[in-house]
Amino acid sequence: MSRLVDAVAGASGARVLLGLPVRELVADGSRWRLVVGATRDPTLLHADAVVLAVPARPAARLLGGVDAEAAALVGVLDYASVALVRLAVPDAALPELSGLLVPAVEGYAVKALTIFSTKWEHLRRPDGTALLRASVGRYGDTAVLQRTDAELVAMVHRELGDLLDTQLPAPLAADVVRWGGGLPQYRPGHLDRVAAARAALGAWTTLALAGAAYDGVGIPACVRSGEAAAQRLLDLWT
Repeated sequence: MSRLVDAVAGASGARVLLGLPVRELVADGSRWRLVVGATRDPTLLHADAVVLAVPARPAARLLGGVDAEAAALVGVLDYASVALVRLAVPDAALPELSGLLVPAVEGYAVKALTIFSTKWEHLRRPDGTALLRASVGRYGDTAVLQRTDAELVAMVHRELGDLLDTQLPAPLAADVVRWGGGLPQYRPGHLDRVAAARAALGAWTTLALAGAAYDGVGIPACVRSGEAAAQRLLDLWT
């Protein structure tokens, strides 16, 4: 993903600033003023337009000084935490599939599996090692995520053997990546709330909302959301 960011920035001439949280968003005439960086040594940035592509709660906080109604509508969205467990398994007799989803009623901690070495040709290993990524952590159930990395790896390895109906060899390598509050949970009426929030911001033609908090989880959905926000702002100058 970092390669994609670097490529887009390089192609567009964009300047990427890292490690600078945006603390305040203020309308400044026809432009916007952003307060970024440390509270003791803030930096002011001025922009002709702004796309808020951040999680719902930070977005609601930043919108608080712009439009209270939009902020309240955006801030309703809740999130689930997730851990991604990655395994490199040698000589695994796996079925011909790229992944699977596991319903909560099945009683497993694993909720999804992607077999990278099947899904993407460029990740196929000549020695036959399978590259697996399992997702753990369901909304409202945080107990499983309290386990250590080693415990999560062992649990996922055991459950994947059951789910794939095979005896998985011991992994050659494994790691765990945790995303606290990383997965939006859309409640009934989500699309109506997003539409209402955008309508409330209608007078602010140079401010757009984009990302997983609004238009769907997943890379394709986020790309479409970002493109739509960018096109809306570009239309102002064309």
